[in-house]
Amino acid sequence: MAKVSVENVGVQARGGVANALCPDNRAPPAPPPKRARFLYAGVVLISPRMLLDRIRHPRSRADDLAALRARFRATPSRLSASESQRAMATRLRELRVLLSEAFASVEACHGCAKGHPLPSGRWDGGHCCGGKTLDIWSPEEVFALKLAGVSATSLAPPAGDHAGCAFRGPTGCSLTAADRPSICVRYVCFELRAELKETPEWKRISALAREIRETQTALARTMSPE
Repeated sequence: MAKVSVENVGVQARGGVANALCPDNRAPPAPPPKRARFLYAGVVLISPRMLLDRIRHPRSRADDLAALRARFRATPSRLSASESQRAMATRLRELRVLLSEAFASVEACHGCAKGHPLPSGRWDGGHCCGGKTLDIWSPEEVFALKLAGVSATSLAPPAGDHAGCAFRGPTGCSLTAADRPSICVRYVCFELRAELKETPEWKRISALAREIRETQTALARTMSPE
């Protein structure tokens, strides 16, 4: 009878396990080196879009954009909305354009942030744009925008410093009025009210702002509770 050493038994046992894991009799794959696992984890945890944003923009803006895109993804799509919901969202989009056009000649917005602390005071104008991105882009605002056909990927931020909303830049907002939250268009500060109150446009501006507020409120009431 042939002698079988303890060493040979161990080799045969290990070979049996390897063959069970790899039926084609190849050796089990070696684990990736630590560096490779780190890079793989990085790709999984950070999307290519966010990596690109971090190259192009300050880290704080890139993080705000990622959070805003997540809010858009979590919001129901236009296809799942009712006809009345889509109609209200479309009307809000039209009203934002009309009200923005009515504000075209105002002067108060060009110097309202001068002398204020950061982030609002980073540029002379746009003091009300110095708030946090997700506070301005509330779930109700994103709901109305998405139902009107606005997508997160179509919103282009400006280059340069991040000071408040992710879309605020040295020359104002980088978005068209149709793609902005309604609060950005209808908000009238004390300085702006003082400038407009005695003008012929004030009555029309007040009516448009009121319709935006009422339509936004009515649409928000139709949102499903989270």
